[in-house]
Amino acid sequence: MNNRFRTVLKTGTSLRYVLIGSIVLLASGCAATTTDNFPDTDRVVDRADFLDRHPIPSPTDYQEAVQGRVRELLGQPLSLSAAMEIAMLNTPKLQRHYQRYQIWDADLVADISEAAKEESDPAATSLDWKAAHLALMKSVNMKHRFKFADEYLDVAHDFIEVGEEVRKAYFEAVAAEQLAAMMRQVGTATQAAAELANEQYLAGAASRRDQGLQHIAHAETVKALANAQLEAVRAREELNRILGLWGGSIGWTSPERLPDLPPQKPVYSNLEDYALIHRFDTLADRKSWDAWQVSIEARSEVRENYAALQTAYDIAKYQQEVVLPASQAVLEETQREYNGMLMGVYDLIDDTREQIEAGREYVETLRDYWIAEAELAQSVGGKLPEQGR
Repeated sequence: MNNRFRTVLKTGTSLRYVLIGSIVLLASGCAATTTDNFPDTDRVVDRADFLDRHPIPSPTDYQEAVQGRVRELLGQPLSLSAAMEIAMLNTPKLQRHYQRYQIWDADLVADISEAAKEESDPAATSLDWKAAHLALMKSVNMKHRFKFADEYLDVAHDFIEVGEEVRKAYFEAVAAEQLAAMMRQVGTATQAAAELANEQYLAGAASRRDQGLQHIAHAETVKALANAQLEAVRAREELNRILGLWGGSIGWTSPERLPDLPPQKPVYSNLEDYALIHRFDTLADRKSWDAWQVSIEARSEVRENYAALQTAYDIAKYQQEVVLPASQAVLEETQREYNGMLMGVYDLIDDTREQIEAGREYVETLRDYWIAEAELAQSVGGKLPEQGR
């Protein structure tokens, strides 16, 4: 990879504006000429000769390099950046672009991997933008393109679309695993209560009604746990499909928990105008009679998704700062009273279960926040601006 590509890849913000700035000019017609749209005979012959000299590479080297890199990434808990990298390398929709542009080789795998290694935020990645840039800028066909603007919109849209799918499926999968683990803790508590009720009933210290109530509570937990485990399988398989994983590759390990909630509520200014500059539908329709309606719908979608993000943040923050501490305080007080023989063991078990349930609800709200952020990013063109802008 030459120095120009390395420099651009190292600056995610610069990359976005380099790409979009170039495309806005091209899409607006500033660089369009009659020759671009209707190539003359010499250019057609040159193009044919070029393709004869540069046949489409064999996919063997590429596939072997991808398989090696995927094994390396799956050897540790799957991060969002790793999931995105696997998707960029392994998703058939994107592989078709690599083959089309004759960059279907091990060098592309190395370049995308290098770009991925520069990312460190566990809750964010711009690798879909970087891979889209590589797909276009590394292409050996670049000098022969007649409609680069249209081509860019088509290619980049696929990368950003896959990127959103990866983000949402990843957060769903990690949350589902975390929720299932917490439900297993609830199951342990209700099982202990049911077993204790059996012993007390046999000893004459509890009524048949008390025994039955504890067994009913445990039965409900068993059903909820089964559903939680099934949801974890469903979410995991959804991510497997997007990443193109099968066979031995599906045994990857999920992180134990979702990324933490940001300490401050995300605030963005002028998101509507930002979206009109960066969304692919507004770029594609900027010269059509439908541009006004597209603009109205884009602005509305951005407002709706921004409201959803802020609401999701408020709910998660409330759960984190109010509900979780309150449930913990109740459990601690119950523990003290139980130690002083002022409350029974069932009270302690019930409050333990309630504390775990409060934690589960927080995980759900945290998952909803990260998914809302992914949806907002998609609605503004694939990547959010810096906060306050």
